[in-house]
Amino acid sequence: MKNKALWVLVVVWGIACLCGSRGCREQERVALLALNAALDLIYSVDAGGPYFNCCSWEGVACNPTTGQVTKMLFSWRYFRSSSKTWYLNASLLLPFEELKSLDLSDNHLGGWIAPEEPNLLSSRLSKLEVLDLSYNSLDNSILSILRTILSLRHIFLEGNNLSGTLHVNGIKNLSHLESLYLDAVHLKDVGTVLRALGALSCLKILSLQNNPLEGTITTQDFHNFNKLEQLVLDYSSLTMSMGILSSLGPLKSLRLLSAYRTGLSGNLSDQSKFVQPSKTRRAGS
Repeated sequence: MKNKALWVLVVVWGIACLCGSRGCREQERVALLALNAALDLIYSVDAGGPYFNCCSWEGVACNPTTGQVTKMLFSWRYFRSSSKTWYLNASLLLPFEELKSLDLSDNHLGGWIAPEEPNLLSSRLSKLEVLDLSYNSLDNSILSILRTILSLRHIFLEGNNLSGTLHVNGIKNLSHLESLYLDAVHLKDVGTVLRALGALSCLKILSLQNNPLEGTITTQDFHNFNKLEQLVLDYSSLTMSMGILSSLGPLKSLRLLSAYRTGLSGNLSDQSKFVQPSKTRRAGS
């Protein structure tokens, strides 16, 4: 009886090892192969090896228990000689239901093609928390897609072209968002931008570096930033006449204000809030 039980245990263990060696789920591997049409993913074409185990592909991480993909880090993978922009079919992301972190930065992305059913991204990507789309060619239209992924906590959009201003309707649904990086995205109307971002009730880190900001700032513009801890404005075109220093009163949680290479001067009651940009860091990375 004991020998039989031992034999059953060995068989079960062998099956588990065999299944585990195949790595990620088939539908996820197929989706990754579809992404490879635009991104040069690195894997072996050996039919008996890593080709079937996409968990071993460079930039891919999986849950060791379920084999489901949890991270896809594909920065700077679009190696086309023409360097033309391309559009991601977001439906290719739907199989990755355990995905927590996605990095598609620096890939000449011009935008996303959203699924026809509006709630699909939110329901299928309900675990996605970190999204890096920095240094692409995205415009404001990307916000209408990102606002449907309600689980997002950290978004990086540096180096895109959001051109001018932001509107509350574009981002107000992201109630869990904690950090937002909008450096060098050509934002201008600072008052409208701040009022739009004020809809993000959980925002702790906001970076607006290197934007041609203009207009004036009032205390009311910061009224809803109850949890904001870090505000980074380095290399932006802020001046004293915009009124930012006199408008910081509502920011009770603010611990860090970085205004390196701006037109701001003067004193704050808490000088420790002024820091050099080298002390700031990306959240979620």
